[in-house]
Amino acid sequence: MVDAGTLATSAQVLLAIGDGASATQILEANTNIWILQAEALIYLETDTDYANATIYAALSANVKQALALCASNKAAMLAINQNQNSWTLATAQSKLNVLDATYKATLKRIKEVDL
Repeated sequence: MVDAGTLATSAQVLLAIGDGASATQILEANTNIWILQAEALIYLETDTDYANATIYAALSANVKQALALCASNKAAMLAINQNQNSWTLATAQSKLNVLDATYKATLKRIKEVDL
């Protein structure tokens, strides 16, 4: 299967989820859905469709990596929220806190730069 999203890959989402991902979270069909949802949320937050091929192509490599970080972290949060049974509650919450902080900081910077 080919990654459905533009801003992040399934591999980047799995790296963001970290150790102990469940079979549901590893399934590429699911990571593709979470990537697309993350891209939609980034669009809503920034009012810019970075996943649009024309807009995306014009971005620098550094900006593309920042968007990948943002999208993969948000997709990982969606994955963890969908199935937290892989970890203790404290571990799941810790993962979500780290991902959320990174997502918000990256998104804030993207909005400040106003690409």
